[in-house]
Amino acid sequence: MEGPVLRGRSLRAAARGTLFGRRPRLGLAVRTALAATLAWQLALWLPFTAAETYPYYAPLGAVVGSYTTVRSSIDNSLRAVAGILLGGLLALGAHALLGPGLAVVAVVVFTATLLAGWAVLGSQRSWVLSAAVFVLIVGAQDPVDYVAAYSGLTLLGGLVAVGVNALLPDLPLLQSDRAAQRLADVLADQLDDLAEGLRRDTPPSAREWSARLRSVEPLREQARERDAEVRDSLRANVRARRHRDAVRRRRERVLVLASLALRVEELTALLVEVQNPAEREVAMEAVLRQQVAAALTAAAAAARALGGEDDGDGGDDGGDAGEGGSAAATLREEVRRLSAAVSAAEYTNERDRQTAGAVVTLLRRALGVLRVGRGGTDPDPEAVAPTPWTLPGAEPGAPGARRRRLPRWPRRPRAGRQGRRG
Repeated sequence: MEGPVLRGRSLRAAARGTLFGRRPRLGLAVRTALAATLAWQLALWLPFTAAETYPYYAPLGAVVGSYTTVRSSIDNSLRAVAGILLGGLLALGAHALLGPGLAVVAVVVFTATLLAGWAVLGSQRSWVLSAAVFVLIVGAQDPVDYVAAYSGLTLLGGLVAVGVNALLPDLPLLQSDRAAQRLADVLADQLDDLAEGLRRDTPPSAREWSARLRSVEPLREQARERDAEVRDSLRANVRARRHRDAVRRRRERVLVLASLALRVEELTALLVEVQNPAEREVAMEAVLRQQVAAALTAAAAAARALGGEDDGDGGDDGGDAGEGGSAAATLREEVRRLSAAVSAAEYTNERDRQTAGAVVTLLRRALGVLRVGRGGTDPDPEAVAPTPWTLPGAEPGAPGARRRRLPRWPRRPRAGRQGRRG
């Protein structure tokens, strides 16, 4: 993997050097306040009666359009204005057909509620109903001017918010790094807890195993969300363009950790099931348990190293260098020893053999994921590499990667049809 000019450590140091990098909510508050103030002043300068009457809709539009990224500011501003126009036109049409009265209110509210379910409006769908009701109540004296002022000034405020975001863009690198670190730490803690349980002379009870289980899924989703925010922040972000390589490597690390989390969950479920005292007949022998525990401890160290390393610090070739590479090498050696022990062990029944083989396979899959995270490309007989469509940089839409389609379940043809085109 080619090393970038700007290393992850220097990038992270630059982010820590700014107050907004440490406090992203503070940066958003400053940008929102600045955008609202500018929008208010611009509205007061406009030579229109409607702007003089309803100038507060400009700062409202700025607040609506203030998001952490330029793209989200544009999307939400346009959707809010679309919702306002939709609701406003609905109210104008209903008022022209039905005139004032209770009937027009019922019709407008009913129809606006239905239109608010339009998926295109996204999170701004509530503006349809709000605008429709406001036109009937607040703008009853001059509804056309009111709709024009409402939508136009909101759009003005949204444009100001987009401009402020473009001038002072956010790049939430620290938040992404912290989410990845938390995920790596909980995976390592889970592996350590499993290893400690296996080292005991008597396997833990079902309740004791339950106390050792960690909740991985929320942290995995959080890491993915932070990664998505970072990638989204690159769009229309002039300051972030030179950091695309560093952001790409961050995404690769999140993908590796997410894949490792699946392996850890599978391994946890298997070990808890076969090491329950109620199922002693499928429990591994003490010697194998010690070997598995040693491999789990090595895997925990490798997971921590992967979560805590700086992007680009592993050398220009992305090879197994540094603490992370040493931990991965230790895991590889432990997996090799465990595989040899499992092959040489004597089993009283076939289930014991299958259980031990399944544990080895899962650890080999975890080793394969970690090797991908360290940039390893040479074949390794002790590792099972992830499937091609889960490799970082090989998923659909990745920069510089061939597009691959995920495998699909075969569809059952509908009655009267031979099939459907994809």
